Amino acid sequence: MSRLLPAEPSAKAALVALTVLNLVWGGSLPATKVALASFSPLVLTALRLVVAALLFGWLVGIGPIIRLGWKQGAVATGLGVIGYTGTQALQAIGTAGTDAASATVLMVTAPLWIAILAAVVLQEKVTLASAAGLVLALAGVVLVSGLAEDWPPNGSALSGLIVLAAGAALALYTVLGKAALRRVEPLVFIETGCIGGAITSLPLGMWQASTQPQAPTLAGWLMLAYLALVVTFAGFIVWFWGVRAVPAGQAGALMFLQPVSGLTLSAAILGDHLSSTFLTGAALVLIGTYLAAAFRRHGS
Repeated sequence: MSRLLPAEPSAKAALVALTVLNLVWGGSLPATKVALASFSPLVLTALRLVVAALLFGWLVGIGPIIRLGWKQGAVATGLGVIGYTGTQALQAIGTAGTDAASATVLMVTAPLWIAILAAVVLQEKVTLASAAGLVLALAGVVLVSGLAEDWPPNGSALSGLIVLAAGAALALYTVLGKAALRRVEPLVFIETGCIGGAITSLPLGMWQASTQPQAPTLAGWLMLAYLALVVTFAGFIVWFWGVRAVPAGQAGALMFLQPVSGLTLSAAILGDHLSSTFLTGAALVLIGTYLAAAFRRHGS
C-alpha cells in the first residue's frame, strides 16, 4: 500500500483504531452544529478544507501530485469537488437548519447510497436483503427527517434532505473513486481531492463572508480545529492505515458506531430531544442501511 503510511497494523490494532475513529467521526455533526454558531456554512466548509489541504500538502508534498499527470490529477481533483466541497458544504448547510441528532442519523446513510450506486455504476447485483434494507432505511429517513409531519418539506425537513444529499455525495465520491484508487497512492488521491475541494470552496466561503457577518468564538475555533485536524486530516490517515488489515465489510460495519457518539453528544451537550418517533426512525435507518450495505453481491 502507500509508502506514506506507517507499517501495516495487526488486525487487532486496526480494529481498535477504526473503532475509535468511527466514534470520533460520530462527533463531527454535533461539532459542526457548534461551529455554525460562529461561522456561516460555506465559510466553515472553506476554512475546514483549506486547513486540511495545507496539512496534506505538508505531509505528502506537491511532487506526487505533479507525477500523477494531468488526466489522473483531473479525475482526483474532480472527485474531490464532489467528495469534499459537495459533501462538506451540503452537510454544513443542512446541519444549520436541523438538529445535530437528525443530521447524525441521516449522514450515516452513506453506506446505503454506496450500495445503490454500486448496483447502478459498478453493476453489483442487489439481493433481497439489500432491497428490504433500502425500504426500511427510507422509512426511517421519513421519520427522522420529519417528512411524515412536514410535507411538502420546509424548514428542518428540507434541511434534513440536504444532509441526506451530503451522504449521497460522499457515496458518489467513494464509488467513483474506487477505480482511481487502483492507480493512485491513497494519500496522494486524498490530498489531490482535498486541494480541489479547498480551491472550489474558498471563493464560496469568501463570498458568504462578505455578505454575512461572522462571529467566531473560542468554541467555534476549537470545533473548526477538531473538524479540520481530527475528522478530516487525521481521520483519513487512520482510515487508510486501518483498512489494510481489516476486511472491507468489517470496516464498513464499524461506521454504525458513529450514531452512538453522535446522538449521545447531541443529547448531552446540545440538548436535542430524542423522541420515540425519532429513535424508531433511527433504528430503521441503521438496520436498513446495514442490510443494504452488508448483503450485496458483485456482478460477474
